[in-house]
Amino acid sequence: MSIRKRTGKLSAALLVSAVTLSSVSAFPMQGFAASDATFIFHDTFESGDGGWSGRGGCTVKTSSDMPYEGNSALFVSGRSDAWNGPEKALSSVCEPGKTYSISVCVEYESGSETQTFQLSVAYKDASGKAVYDHLAQTETMSGSYVQLANTEYKLPSDATDAVLYVETLKGSGSFYIDEVICAEAGTVIEGPKPVKFTLGDVDFDGAITAADLSLAKCCNGKDFPNKKMLRAADVNQNGSVTEDDIRWYVQYLTGQTAEYPEKVAPPVKPFDYDPNLQYHPFDEGVYLSKSSHPGKVIEEHYNGTTGQNTLYVYLPDGYDESQQYNIFYLLHGGGENEKTLFFQDDTMMQNIFDHMIENGDMDPMIVVTPTWNQTGADKFYTEFRDKVVPFVEGKYSTYAKSTSIEDLQASRYHRAYGGFSMGSVSTWGVLCHNLDIVAYYMPLSGDYRVGNWTTQQKADIITKAIQDSGLKTNEYFIFCATGSEDIAYPNMTPQIEEMKKRPEYVYTSDLSQGNFYYLVRPGGIHWWANVRHYIYDILPYFFHEEH
Repeated sequence: MSIRKRTGKLSAALLVSAVTLSSVSAFPMQGFAASDATFIFHDTFESGDGGWSGRGGCTVKTSSDMPYEGNSALFVSGRSDAWNGPEKALSSVCEPGKTYSISVCVEYESGSETQTFQLSVAYKDASGKAVYDHLAQTETMSGSYVQLANTEYKLPSDATDAVLYVETLKGSGSFYIDEVICAEAGTVIEGPKPVKFTLGDVDFDGAITAADLSLAKCCNGKDFPNKKMLRAADVNQNGSVTEDDIRWYVQYLTGQTAEYPEKVAPPVKPFDYDPNLQYHPFDEGVYLSKSSHPGKVIEEHYNGTTGQNTLYVYLPDGYDESQQYNIFYLLHGGGENEKTLFFQDDTMMQNIFDHMIENGDMDPMIVVTPTWNQTGADKFYTEFRDKVVPFVEGKYSTYAKSTSIEDLQASRYHRAYGGFSMGSVSTWGVLCHNLDIVAYYMPLSGDYRVGNWTTQQKADIITKAIQDSGLKTNEYFIFCATGSEDIAYPNMTPQIEEMKKRPEYVYTSDLSQGNFYYLVRPGGIHWWANVRHYIYDILPYFFHEEH
């Protein structure tokens, strides 16, 4: 096939640049080629959808906007979850028991700076059980086609109702696919390669040259054709291209510097803490009513330590996968489950979170309600670390760049864990075993109640975990609460008082000066109708400290 170059969406400023379009390698599409093997099918979308349909209720249609080859691609939109995408039935074209080479080219234009796509096959096995095979996975940047390919995929001999589909690891943004090919096993199908991102390399040709300087200058800091070019030109990473960035280019190209400038962070206004916070209930007439800007609660299923488990994810109104969000894991009490926090009259936390964000009480954040019912509250810390966090933060946009332990540790100041009653027991357990990935803790109406531990033993065990972590007193934060008439008060209060004696705990609700506080509601009993007010008081104090 002939090599074709895409013109892309160029501004007038860029068109008059001294840099010609053909030199801007961020835009040209690499040539496509394959061996001489006969294609089993080859969907170019030049004259129709090729039998593709929308998986999970999304919409597919041919579009001339962003083809990889020829004049058309398949545009996928209306996705509500990461597994939604285009699918094609394989039953009439691929034979069970045989091996194939399969390739799909995929591209997206808006949303997060990077996205990970996955090529998959779903089918039913001999018992009728649904099985999902993942053939290929690749990360790409917005505006750049990438190839998903597997040269040796064997469709199982017992497979029925097989479909080929494209999905993302997280997010629900729209995307394009083009040049879908199925060929004989071992066929090498060449396609676009992932674009490597380097600060300063605006044209993505692998080097920082005068062409990049020219592009940065002619776009005047705003008229970039796509986000990745703007991000590359913004060498000091302050969100825009200014004279400071242009000055760096000149110094770099003339040999005056070989180093990037220091990253410029926007100024952060210190949070106005109350050092002696008292119980302050919200207006139930407002905060329990349905917001005019409601968030979204999503049911999710994941593979836990003892089998399939369920959790719910609250996404704030306007959730944007290109943004980063703080995340709060909130656990239920005994005799309850993962539905309690969002589907019970005495909780209705989604309405409270909606209004807290709408009224500026806290920044938009993600809230997750798992369950400890399969593991026990005091043992849930293992499933939380190994299963829940990687599943949720591999799918939704948090401050974790990935779900590697290094990235989870690096983002710990943007992660909180709390719970009511037995959920509070799980909170103390997570604190003792996961301090390296969680900085903020909210134990509500529950002490560290495991076995027949004495008050002294509870404080000793928690304190030893903190000592073993090597963290300083300004690197972990524990904000507790209960009611004076709560059944948990007689056990929780002695533990708190014993902990206050230790140097590891600096007692104040001003978390810029300390790390430990105990909020008590006069007359409060062991009931969510009280506990939701504690969350309202405490949660705005989280996520302001980072060291």
